[in-house]
Amino acid sequence: MANSLTKRIILLDADVASHFLRSGEGTELNRIFPACAIHMLDKVHTELQRWPDVTMRRSLSDILGKKIIKLVDFPEDNEEVKREYFYIKKMLCKGDGESACMAVARYSEKILASSNLRDIGNYCVQHKIQYLTTMDFLCEAVRIGVFDETRADAFITKVLESKGTLPVKKFSEHPCRDLSFVNK
Repeated sequence: MANSLTKRIILLDADVASHFLRSGEGTELNRIFPACAIHMLDKVHTELQRWPDVTMRRSLSDILGKKIIKLVDFPEDNEEVKREYFYIKKMLCKGDGESACMAVARYSEKILASSNLRDIGNYCVQHKIQYLTTMDFLCEAVRIGVFDETRADAFITKVLESKGTLPVKKFSEHPCRDLSFVNK
């Protein structure tokens, strides 16, 4: 696992990224799990660039430019990861970015950040992939004081108003889970 010189890597999928961008909180992403580096695969970036919301695309460019998250290439030279990526896309019918994140996470110690538990849940359990959801990011943000509950509620409201999907309407309705695995 990670040592004092190596940060764990969180692979950011489009849904978690869009939640933070829609809420106007994208610049906070790297403050929530400061012991981790946050990466976005180029396939996820391409997916987000196709979204019609120009403001969100500008916000994404901004956080990439400020190095809040790092844009990385999908490992095209890794046959094992590539094979898994195509399997997930074709057989499990997942999107391009989500398939790429799941394949990379399976063959690395990277943590998958996706809120689409219907799509990733069984796969992550089956392959022992650690994952974080948007609500996990909010729970940690409140726990370490980056957000308070009022700010978390405002985040949730903005995401829901922009047609994003979250499991609750108020932060207090969500049971936070143990996230100690992230910093190990």
